[in-house]
Amino acid sequence: MKRHGYKGAGDMMKRIVNMFGWEATADAVKDWIFEEVAEKYVLDEKMGEWFKENNPHAIEEIARRLLEAYRRGLWDASEEIVEKIEEAYFDVEGVLED
Repeated sequence: MKRHGYKGAGDMMKRIVNMFGWEATADAVKDWIFEEVAEKYVLDEKMGEWFKENNPHAIEEIARRLLEAYRRGLWDASEEIVEKIEEAYFDVEGVLED
């Protein structure tokens, strides 16, 4: 997906938005899956930079959905990981505002 740049980032984001929907409507996503998504897409420094260069809107949406899943009680995440996601979210918001 990464070799497709902007579109690849958008496609990754769409899959995660769908994952959020499955959990919100069918309770079908385990907590460890949300955690893996957070670690690999939002909190991984290299992946974060790739998203910021190729499609910062996609990583912003992924982080927002993870935070929403936590706040709605769909994901039982640790406070530590939530704080890291919030930091990443605010960081990409700064990129989008520039």
